[in-house]
Amino acid sequence: MDKLIIFCKHSVETLTYFSRQTAQAFASWGFEIFWMDMNMAGLSAWKLRQKMQGREAVLITFNFIGLSGEEELWELDDDGMPQTSIWEKLDILCLNIMVDHPLYYYKALKHPVPGMRMFCIDRDHASYLKRFYPDIPCGFLPLAGNLPETGISGQSIQTVSFDQWQQRPYPVVFTANYVSSARIEQQFQALEPEYRDFYYEILESFIQNPGQELLSGIEIYLRRGMPELDDAGLCEALSTMAAVDLWIRTYFREKTVRMLAEGGIRVYAAGRNWDKMPCSCPQNLVSSGKMLDSQACVRVTAQGKIALNTMPWFKDGAHDRIFTAMLHSTAVLTDDSRYLREQFQDMEELVYYDLKHLEELPDRVRELLREPQRLFETACRGRDAAAEFHTWAHRAEELRRYL
Repeated sequence: MDKLIIFCKHSVETLTYFSRQTAQAFASWGFEIFWMDMNMAGLSAWKLRQKMQGREAVLITFNFIGLSGEEELWELDDDGMPQTSIWEKLDILCLNIMVDHPLYYYKALKHPVPGMRMFCIDRDHASYLKRFYPDIPCGFLPLAGNLPETGISGQSIQTVSFDQWQQRPYPVVFTANYVSSARIEQQFQALEPEYRDFYYEILESFIQNPGQELLSGIEIYLRRGMPELDDAGLCEALSTMAAVDLWIRTYFREKTVRMLAEGGIRVYAAGRNWDKMPCSCPQNLVSSGKMLDSQACVRVTAQGKIALNTMPWFKDGAHDRIFTAMLHSTAVLTDDSRYLREQFQDMEELVYYDLKHLEELPDRVRELLREPQRLFETACRGRDAAAEFHTWAHRAEELRRYL
């Protein structure tokens, strides 16, 4: 096909992996793929101009990569500020998938590339954009499962027998890095007592009611202190609250893994710094403590019977850990969201746990492992559901509508 599809690489490893998975689908449909190398953005921009030669092109990117005022991709105004991008110059449609909460991208959203279309991985995030940035077209596009990079996305989904599944070495696997909530808390300790108490009150409300989504959970406290806030002021104030999101997701991630390990469950934590987590039963927390790339995380997930997931505070979306585990016949154990409840039933395609009752989690895992045949059947139903609806090829098909 004559239309050129542009992806970015060498910026964020995980997002490059998502891009490669998505690009495989477009390549299988006959589209030509162009890779913008963010380590050599200037050279890539020159090559793109040569490649275009009057052709139509579409950029598919994540988290504003290539759209954030990168020096080699923008013309500057007299004050040295980014003014006109290569995408505008070449009339390239930009499809931008935002995998974090919009409050992290206040500046980028306030000055968007003309004609950019946004996609959010959580419907609450999409509602946030529609409220605070109504002029930016926005849709919902959930994350998808990662596959080994062999062939076209969707062709490498493998079935396993019960005997093969039984031989997997990891009863429970978790693919994520460890970040200490105490480290984030240092930011709060540096504040004046009045502000510190304000943040702690918000954090305590999320601990007591973990079902809250981020905007409503914070807005009530901001408006209590500043009732005159209009939406523009509220949006700017929310952009300063990223530490709340980081702390609360980190708090529950750490507590969930610690609860399992100290409850007698061996957890194979694939990621950086888990060897530094305080734990009274460190023998149950198995980790190299090293950073793993996405491909390695896929391999580890495929060696587990149960894949643990803790949501990064997506209350109406899903994490790619869930779909990746499903595609590899690994039973998913996760906290829930409205979107997940619409897609999957407990003990049918996956298993849910409750953040308000984490003390019950070790016994729940023991029960699951005591009935391996039932757990395997749940994993297989999850695999079939993800293979039918939740690969990057499926997400690419949705993006294709905008070409």
